[in-house]
Amino acid sequence: MNSPDNGNIRHVALVSEQRGRVRDLAGFRRSHQVPDECNDRTQSFIAKIAACDISDDLDMRFTEFRRHLKFKRIELKVTEPENGFGAISTPWFDYRITVTHCAEDVTEAIWRRQVTDFRNTSALLSSEFASVFGRLFNTVEFQCPESIDMEAFIDQMEDRNDPDLSVDYDRSSTWCSLTTSRIPGELSVQSDRIALITQQPQLPARLLEAFFQFREQLVGIEGFSTPSKG
Repeated sequence: MNSPDNGNIRHVALVSEQRGRVRDLAGFRRSHQVPDECNDRTQSFIAKIAACDISDDLDMRFTEFRRHLKFKRIELKVTEPENGFGAISTPWFDYRITVTHCAEDVTEAIWRRQVTDFRNTSALLSSEFASVFGRLFNTVEFQCPESIDMEAFIDQMEDRNDPDLSVDYDRSSTWCSLTTSRIPGELSVQSDRIALITQQPQLPARLLEAFFQFREQLVGIEGFSTPSKG
C-alpha cells in the first residue's frame, strides 16, 4: 500500500474499544457498589477507580515505545491519568487511553485506546509499529475537515445501483452504513466522521489499507473526497 500523505493522515485514528466489568477495575474496593445508573457522578467514580489501570497501561506502552520504536526519554511526553484519561505523545503519533462508564450496561466500563495525530506515515506502516500494537485495533476513524451532506450522499449511493453494495441508513439521514464483499468491514458515515469497523482486529497496515480501498470506491461522490496518496 502506498502511504497516504501526512496532510490527510493527521485526521485518521486507529481505535480499539473493549468492555470490562466495573468491579474488575484496580481501584474497586469491597466497600464500593457497582453503579445502577450512568451519570456524571458515576463517570467520575469510574475515572477514579480506573486511574491505576490507566497508569499501568501507560507504563507498558512507555516501555514498548522505547524498546521497539527506539524513542528516547525526552521524546516521550506522558500525560498522567486524570478524569479517566491518559496519553503519551511521541515523535510519530499520540497514544491515548480513556476509561468511561458504559451507558448501555452500567455494570461495565469502556476502554478506548487510540493512536492519532500521525506525524510520520511511513513509520505508521512499519514492522516496528506493528510489533507494538499487533492486532489491537478494529476501527479506523476519519474526522472530516468539511461536513458531508448526508441526504445527498445517501441518494448518490443508492443511484449507483451497485448490487454488491449494501446501503443502510436511518429515516432522518443522520447516518449511513455501507458494506461490500470486495472489502472487509462496514463503513459508517456521519456528517463529520467516517469509520471503517471490522469484525476482527487487524494489523495497522491491513486496517488502513482496507479503509483507503473503501474510500477509493467512493471517488466522485459529492462531499466525500478521497485523501490523496503519496
